[in-house]
Amino acid sequence: LCRRGEPLTEECFQRTPLAFASTTHRALFADRVVELPATQVDSGPAEGWMRMPLPDRDPHPCDYEVPPGEHCSARCPGCGPPWYAADSACPANCAKAFPGLPSVASADPRLFPDPLGGADFHSFAIEDTLAVPSSLLPGEYVLGWRWDCELTSQVWSSCADITVV
Repeated sequence: LCRRGEPLTEECFQRTPLAFASTTHRALFADRVVELPATQVDSGPAEGWMRMPLPDRDPHPCDYEVPPGEHCSARCPGCGPPWYAADSACPANCAKAFPGLPSVASADPRLFPDPLGGADFHSFAIEDTLAVPSSLLPGEYVLGWRWDCELTSQVWSSCADITVV
């Protein structure tokens, strides 16, 4: 959490980390809410992080850099130019892109079952609750968070304006 008006740097966000306030996630559907158990990292360099509660069933969970002169053939429905934006992280079947890896690199359903029974991931949102320190002064802040992909080199960062009252 970084006070609004300060430079939005990693140092600023690290000064006020927020802990998760619950040991569950909530899957919010249009007509219902489903509580899901959370897996939180309690020690080590990723302490305080929480794992996505749904297994990866993607048939091509790896990515690779396309050789010069070639382009990634992956397309997403409704996407427009730049067509070759994925050339540096082209989705691929892990075994085909990296010989020697298992043919199925997604989560094994026997070890990591889908708690939502295969619901379309466009039909719900995952909600987590954070604890706001009682010492935090009321005011305008920027909340920053990131997603680190488990099976690829992608890191996605996001932020939101919030008001603490």
